[in-house]
Amino acid sequence: MADAKLVKTPDGLAEADKIVALVRRAERGDATAVPALREKLAVPGVADALGGDIARRVADRFLDSCCGKNLASCEAMAAKMAQLRAELCGANPTAVERLLADRAVLCWFQVHQTELIYASKDSMTLTLAQHYQKSIDRAHRRYLSSLKALTEVRKLNVTVQLNIARKQVNVAGAVVGTHSAEAGVPVLSRTV
Repeated sequence: MADAKLVKTPDGLAEADKIVALVRRAERGDATAVPALREKLAVPGVADALGGDIARRVADRFLDSCCGKNLASCEAMAAKMAQLRAELCGANPTAVERLLADRAVLCWFQVHQTELIYASKDSMTLTLAQHYQKSIDRAHRRYLSSLKALTEVRKLNVTVQLNIARKQVNVAGAVVGTHSAEAGVPVLSRTV
């Protein structure tokens, strides 16, 4: 359960064992373990490795419900989700972009899982067919909404590059250009 970085060395393995021992004490209700556990959870990646990444837990549940005991299918779907997440995040994502990319991947999975369930039915009542169609429509709306939110966040985080009088100026955020009346020189002001 410990982060891979913690177990690459014998010292890392010992540290992972300490964290697991703290977790076990806290799970049994030992309040004296909580301060030390909080200190360990502050290390990047530890909270995620111990189940704090709820989005990952949701993805795991989706995979379990879809694949059952078929580990090959589960690994293939998990790899596809990781590839899609990497594509959506891009090279240097912000924290918000990472969260929205995770959300978009979960929504993508849910749309296709619901469609797969619907398509696998040999026959169904009209009421059940309508239920599946409504479920697919709702999942699709959530998927498009997550993609739209990711796109809008990216638009807000655009870096503008201007070349003025052979000097390069990089400005993050929306830029409004005006002219100084005295010098006739463009003046850049940043809007938020």
